[in-house]
Amino acid sequence: MCTVIRRIGPSLTYLEQIRQHMARLPSIDPNTRTILICGYPNVGKSSFINKITRADVDVQPYAFTTKSLFVGHTNYKYLRYEVIDTPGILDRPFEDPNIIEMCSITALSYLRAAVLFFLDIFGL
Repeated sequence: MCTVIRRIGPSLTYLEQIRQHMARLPSIDPNTRTILICGYPNVGKSSFINKITRADVDVQPYAFTTKSLFVGHTNYKYLRYEVIDTPGILDRPFEDPNIIEMCSITALSYLRAAVLFFLDIFGL
């Protein structure tokens, strides 16, 4: 038994790393009412989700603080909503987005959700 464990040790180490990475990913329920918050960087998306849910998203005065999806939950009129904060999206061709922006684009493409698009009218 020890010989087998020693032989498959590197594979078990790799599987443990994958398990830890998957544990950090947000759990999104496709059957729950979902609100997707997206928009330009640094317009108050994370501050908004912190106010309406118990999520604790980092808020800083510079762009691209949010680097992945953050999920929070809230109740309104006895209905449960899942609120998802996305990283900022810049207005540029689809071929140019970085990995952080692709999280937002993928969420917009594949999640069935109501979309709240935030923008700062004074920053335009």
